[in-house]
Amino acid sequence: MRKILKHLISIIFAIIIVLLIQAFVVTGSVVKDDAMSPNLKQDDRIIVNKIKTIFNFLDNNDMIMYRNGDDIQFSRIIGKPGQSIEYKHGSLYRDDHEIDETYTNNTIENLSLRNIKDSEGDIIPPNAYFVLNDHRSNKQDSRTLGYIKKEDIIGNVSLRYYPFEKFAVNFN
Repeated sequence: MRKILKHLISIIFAIIIVLLIQAFVVTGSVVKDDAMSPNLKQDDRIIVNKIKTIFNFLDNNDMIMYRNGDDIQFSRIIGKPGQSIEYKHGSLYRDDHEIDETYTNNTIENLSLRNIKDSEGDIIPPNAYFVLNDHRSNKQDSRTLGYIKKEDIIGNVSLRYYPFEKFAVNFN
């Protein structure tokens, strides 16, 4: 009886540790659409790192998973709080410096933060991020949703483990 109780306590302890890791460190997810194509495709299995979000280490070009109401979506951070973003003639300008977007083949011809939903100017407000999908024709990103609040960000996509032949770490 004592051995059984000892094993039961070990199993309960292991379950608690796994739940804590999933709640605060990493979580797995399945991609539901092709909005981040060609980098992530529908049915890809990924690991999302929550540490960067908790400690506010999110950076430009990070691919993130976030809540949009009851939905979970994936997009790429294009601008952080306090930055200005503009597309002119198909080129991205962040804080008036041209940025090479190597992760996408699609471009946006012209875009200004003033045209973003609930925007009050040319600067991204505190605790908000400007995100775009890598597949730019899919506009379910900041162009239609507005800024993504920090509290809605679950974490950044750190690893794709399935399909196995497309195993990848970091997507910058």
